[in-house]
Amino acid sequence: MEITNIEAIALSVPFEVRSRAPAWRGRDFGALEMLLLKVETADGYVGWGECFSYACQAPVKAAVENMVAPLAVGMDSRKITTVMHDIQKFLHIYGRYGILNFALSGLDIALWDIAGKRAGTNLSQFLGGASRTAIPAYASLFRFDDPDRTADAARAAVQAGYRAVKVHTRGAVDVGAVRGVIGSEVPLMVDTNCNGSPIEAHSLAMALRPYDIRWLEEPVYPPENFAALRALRQSSGIALALGENACTAHEFHKILTAQAATYVQPSVAKVGGITEFRKVVALAEVHGATLAPHSTYFGPGFLATLHLIASLPGADGLAVEHFVVGLEASLYGGAADVVRGMVALPSGPGLGVDPDPDFIKDYRIG
Repeated sequence: MEITNIEAIALSVPFEVRSRAPAWRGRDFGALEMLLLKVETADGYVGWGECFSYACQAPVKAAVENMVAPLAVGMDSRKITTVMHDIQKFLHIYGRYGILNFALSGLDIALWDIAGKRAGTNLSQFLGGASRTAIPAYASLFRFDDPDRTADAARAAVQAGYRAVKVHTRGAVDVGAVRGVIGSEVPLMVDTNCNGSPIEAHSLAMALRPYDIRWLEEPVYPPENFAALRALRQSSGIALALGENACTAHEFHKILTAQAATYVQPSVAKVGGITEFRKVVALAEVHGATLAPHSTYFGPGFLATLHLIASLPGADGLAVEHFVVGLEASLYGGAADVVRGMVALPSGPGLGVDPDPDFIKDYRIG
């Protein structure tokens, strides 16, 4: 049952959407950087994980190969919580955030994939049973900083069947343009990616009030300024969503204790994998916060999020985030695509379906 090999596989997959104001400074952000982890065991199982790696693929890959894999190989793949605890503890001196935690997240996802396969059942059943066989998706739009292009993308998403729309923007103009084309009935969320000071965030929140948004996401920099976020919630009356960049359940405990968020957004390929994600679910329930997972992924991170959502009781209103960028090809040959606003839960063992080897061959780099 020992882990015998861990391979970090770097992929670069072109997509259609281009922005006049690229999200990554000075770059044409037109190819998606993915980092898959292939984990093999002595008894013949193979598990797949995914590490967050947008614009940081090389250092995350190095963390997997030089820090995480040498510790994990030889450990018992069945003892997931022990493996993750022991590696986190050993590596804590290097920080419990960012690059290293992205690497750990990929390992954890792969180990849960193996656990489901070894049990002969898919992950949601392994976690206690699926509440449904398909998950609704909301459209997470690319940041354009152009109201016309943003509105066109939102209109297309609603026409394609998405149940809600999230706009990435730094101002209210894009939001107004989107609300104008999707109407008042479609839920609308706004993500600023930690752009403003507390004063700037308050001004933006006030400007957004006429558009009836479901939540304002990461409106303050630094995102750890929980006192300012709590004050913004109270003064604006607008629900805040936080946690995409938080690593480990301990950071979510800080967010929730500070009453800084209405919605909490664990990101399975950042937070520490499925193990940490499940801890956040429990914390959110205790503190009365609503779960809204971050999931701008197209690989095992996306599948893991689907199974985690499906395994939650009373989660009928919970949707999966889908990054609408027009990826050139599918890692799963269409098995996890959004169709009329829904994603069918893959029913095979573990995460439900393995990556297409031809996809890996075509888009592998390095």
